[in-house]
Amino acid sequence: MRQALGKVLSLTLSADEKSVVEIVLAEVLNNIVEHAYQEDPTGQIDLSVEQSDAGLRVLVQDEGRPLPEDLTNKPVDYDLNCDSSDFPEGGFGWLLVRELTQELQYERRDGRNILSFRIRKPAEEQA
Repeated sequence: MRQALGKVLSLTLSADEKSVVEIVLAEVLNNIVEHAYQEDPTGQIDLSVEQSDAGLRVLVQDEGRPLPEDLTNKPVDYDLNCDSSDFPEGGFGWLLVRELTQELQYERRDGRNILSFRIRKPAEEQA
C-alpha cells in the first residue's frame, strides 16, 4: 500500500494536491485492507491514476468483500459538539473521501469492487 501511494505522490503535483491525494488514497486503500480483505489480507488491489489539466482520475479495484450498500452516498450526520473522546466511531473516512473528490462512483461487478473518482486541481492551478 505504501509503495502504491509513494508512486502516486511522485507525480508532479502541487503541495495541496499531494495532501488531498495522500488523505484520499490512504483512506481508500486502508479501508480495502481492513474491510474488503479482512479475511484475506494478501488480496490484490489494482490502482490506476491518470493526470490531466483537470486533476487526477483515479480507479481502484479489488476482489474483496463489497462495500456496504450506499456507503458512498450515505449522509454522515454526527453531533461533534462533544469531548473528542466521545466522538462516534466510523464514517469519517468516507466523509473525507466524499468531500475531497468529485465524480465518486462505486459498483460491484463480476466479484470486483470498482471505485472511481476525480481529485481536481486547485482552482488557481487550472488557469
